[in-house]
Amino acid sequence: VQRPGIEPIIFRDLFLFRTLASFLNGISLQKLGCNAELIVDEFGEKLLEELDYTLEARNIEDFIVNFKNDPTVKIPLVYNKFSGSRVLVMEWIDGIRCTDPQAIKEAGIDVEGFLTVGVSAALRQLLEFGLFHGDPHPGNVFAMRDGRIAYVDFGNVAVLSQQNKEILIDAVVHAVNEDYAEMANDFTRLGFLASGTDVSPIIPALEAIWQNSAGKGLADFNFRSVTGKFNQLVYNYPIRIPERFSLVIRSLLTQEGICFTLKPEFKFLEVAYPYIANRLLTDPNPALRERLIQVLFKDGLFQWKRLENLIVLAKENVSKMSTNPALKSNSLQTVSSQKLEKKLDLTDTIKDGARLFLIDSGIRRQLVMAFTEDSRLHVDELVDVYKLVEDQIDIPSVALEVLQDLPSVARDFMLSWSDSVLSDR
Repeated sequence: VQRPGIEPIIFRDLFLFRTLASFLNGISLQKLGCNAELIVDEFGEKLLEELDYTLEARNIEDFIVNFKNDPTVKIPLVYNKFSGSRVLVMEWIDGIRCTDPQAIKEAGIDVEGFLTVGVSAALRQLLEFGLFHGDPHPGNVFAMRDGRIAYVDFGNVAVLSQQNKEILIDAVVHAVNEDYAEMANDFTRLGFLASGTDVSPIIPALEAIWQNSAGKGLADFNFRSVTGKFNQLVYNYPIRIPERFSLVIRSLLTQEGICFTLKPEFKFLEVAYPYIANRLLTDPNPALRERLIQVLFKDGLFQWKRLENLIVLAKENVSKMSTNPALKSNSLQTVSSQKLEKKLDLTDTIKDGARLFLIDSGIRRQLVMAFTEDSRLHVDELVDVYKLVEDQIDIPSVALEVLQDLPSVARDFMLSWSDSVLSDR
């Protein structure tokens, strides 16, 4: 229930903040690389959004749609007939404070499994839906006794465009490939650097930050250390934090802090990589197929071991998330649901791979070279990859789908071939 008469007080305070920011803006731009007025504007915009409970109700309904088939996430229902712009009535959430590991254990919830659930939910919001909870502090995130993670208070949410989601995935791919020049370009595309900025001085700094943060192994990566080192760059290079990403960074740091409270030796990428591997291998978005190819080729060489690791991690993600990993392994619900364990669905990936092989001469050349690198056929590597996926693929079904798609592939191949002939002439 909204406090009566709060609007004029908030408008007054925002006016005072905005006036103060206008005096400090020159200093903040010079010393911190950020626009103080825009920061206040973003803060004010989000604060005023939180005053409209009908908007918050719509946010909740969007989250319910996004997570409707996810057995690990609980979003409270909204009772619209009892709600309005100043009153919001929601389903009661009976949960455990997410920063109380002892209470979580006593409820029969596996803490490590609950961390996997939380990280997966956060990554889906950021990279899959582009709609994420902007204020996931410990008072807004709960562990339910059935192992699900529950979110409340959706007044502060942020939206990322499809383009920004794809660039973030690009940044992950370039980090994996240690391609720091492209990583610097990603920062430009995301708005951290002004268009046309010379990124060459920044590349060594990014390389130093990443290698120092992940030098002990990617599993030891954490946002807190990277953000601390990245803040130092702001003083030396023309970097600014785009308004839309300040909320993303704060949200990720807050959630990582919760994870460290539950498990001090928590390693973010150890939990996140299986999800990312699964996305790269199975996501229906054609743009992610290009990212997969970038991951599998480094310096013109096909990374057989990386492909095997991606498949192993993706299988791990599917296996874990087909049931709720937060439930104890001896739980009757877990045992019974294991019978329904899902498989890694590579059907679309194989279809797209076959299509690309036939249509794209560049990809075809790369793959042929991959099979014949070092003047030998890489049959053993191919067999190892097949052994990893043979129990996951229904060969007859995949073959049927590929055959059904053959007329379309043949048409595209002919168009591609005719275009190349005409361009040669």
